[in-house]
Amino acid sequence: MRNPLRRMLAALLLGVLPLCTLAQVYPDRPIKLILPFPAGSATDGIARVIAEDLRKGLGQPVVIENQAGADGNIAAQNVKRAAPDGYTLFMSTNSAHGVNKSLYANLPYDPERDFEPVAGLIRIPLMLLVRKNFPADDVAAFVRQAKQTPLSFGTGNTSSQVAAALLRSAAGIDITVVPYRGTPQALADLVGGQIDAAVVDPYSSMGFITNGQLKALAVTDSVRHPLQPQVPTMAQAGYKEVELASWAALFAPAKTSPAVIERLQQEVARSLAKPEVKDAVQRMAMTTMVMTPEQLRTFVHSEIERWSRLAKLANVPKK
Repeated sequence: MRNPLRRMLAALLLGVLPLCTLAQVYPDRPIKLILPFPAGSATDGIARVIAEDLRKGLGQPVVIENQAGADGNIAAQNVKRAAPDGYTLFMSTNSAHGVNKSLYANLPYDPERDFEPVAGLIRIPLMLLVRKNFPADDVAAFVRQAKQTPLSFGTGNTSSQVAAALLRSAAGIDITVVPYRGTPQALADLVGGQIDAAVVDPYSSMGFITNGQLKALAVTDSVRHPLQPQVPTMAQAGYKEVELASWAALFAPAKTSPAVIERLQQEVARSLAKPEVKDAVQRMAMTTMVMTPEQLRTFVHSEIERWSRLAKLANVPKK
């Protein structure tokens, strides 16, 4: 009996040792962090803060690569095809890992099967904004104006597309959706007066609101935003159906080693707990969203179901 038992123990050790060794040597070269949106977006802003702190903890550069387009599908496809070695990571959002499954008839990836969840990162509230000379200062006046004249509504991601559709359905107004490659492009045209309105994250838009170039009419989150406490929520403005928020989290290609996933998750949790990182997140008008890989897996599944309900409620057609 002794020999079979020894052989069994030896086999178990041989299975565990490679993971231990991998965890000890990883990473030994720079890591690429792919983002689905352009520079200047909320995702890009917080990614640079976290990437710099991860560099200190991992001992290797974390190089950001913006791969904007197709509501995050381009970036998701490229990460899906990458080697599962921990050197290509994806800072995804509720677009690629939530709503896109409901908006695309032929999504070129599966948000659950093709990725390994690593860690939650941030939660991002959204705001309904209009150009500075728009003839409305609150949601009620916005709706009255929209019933008189069809509005142009810029969307830089699928969250804003669903928000526009929810508002159109709830208020019974006519909106012409103008799609953009990302939030910065939509904001540029909103500030320039080429479009009437947009739903945008506070990080990207706060400077324009503060200096009077844009007007904030409502927050689509369940609570008012601390940096703009005078702005009501959509529920307070009479449209509780228009309640949604964005988020970002870290993923790796499917079949990435559990040891690598664990190392990355530990470093992210350590980073998000730092006072200086928390302060940076708060200054960017966001909140941290700490999650383990299993918690993130469950969260993504629930988000796919939630966004599917919202898309059906708003009668958003598939692309």
